[in-house]
Amino acid sequence: MAQSLKVIKTRVRSIQSTEKVTSAMQMIAVTKLSRIERQLTAMRPYFKKLESLFCHLTQYEHNATLLNSPFFKQNEKKEKILLCVFTSDTGLCGAYNNNIIRQAEEFIYRQGKEKVKLVVIGKRGFKYFNSRGFNIINSYIGLNAKYSDKVCDEITKALSSIFLAQEADEIYLAYTHFETALILRPTIIKFLNLEIEPTEGIDYIFEPGRERILEEMLPKYISFKMRSIFLEAFTSEHAARTVAMRAATENARELLHWLILLRNKVRQANITRDILEIISSAEALKG
Repeated sequence: MAQSLKVIKTRVRSIQSTEKVTSAMQMIAVTKLSRIERQLTAMRPYFKKLESLFCHLTQYEHNATLLNSPFFKQNEKKEKILLCVFTSDTGLCGAYNNNIIRQAEEFIYRQGKEKVKLVVIGKRGFKYFNSRGFNIINSYIGLNAKYSDKVCDEITKALSSIFLAQEADEIYLAYTHFETALILRPTIIKFLNLEIEPTEGIDYIFEPGRERILEEMLPKYISFKMRSIFLEAFTSEHAARTVAMRAATENARELLHWLILLRNKVRQANITRDILEIISSAEALKG
């Protein structure tokens, strides 16, 4: 019993240390989530309005910008596809990486593994796809879910260059869409080529002109689309880590409570046994 009590005490100390670590990590994740969620909340209405105006501009027929811009060029063969996958650099974020990797893998096999090239953001995704022989042409590791306009624009430029050089017929983005801290949706959307989507709304009067505005708006639309995706993915990662650390902390506390009860029971049993031995010895001495 004494040895069992010692083992229980060791386990209690171990669980207490784990609970302190997960609790600290939860607070850090909450702080990071709060900061980046504010950025995402500020970005969403701006990008939504930008996208609405962009879609409205592309509705007009015989638009020279649409006809001449390579970003709208469509290749019917679709023999070369590029998929950019957003994963995390570190773990301890629950099923965040598994969900988006599974979605991306299904997309790859649906299109044909030999047709798809990958650009991977995050160490977890890079390790997974690299170990399984997928065609990775570039990777961005060490971002650690820290949002930066500079990095977003750099990756946007790199992907656009691949498309403009006709090294890819279509470019897709696989990321996790943030709805709430508990609802994170793995999503795959087309990034390039741009497609004209039907829209309804106010008939604007354009000055200096539709084509001029569209020509200037086009690179900004592509850039802000990538920025919004980065914010969605990074916010989802911090939310997933917050939930995972909260669950780990609660589990540690429950286990700690159970171990403390067990320790008290064993201690009580040891005290009862010692008292019985004393009483037995006293009775024996009485004869």
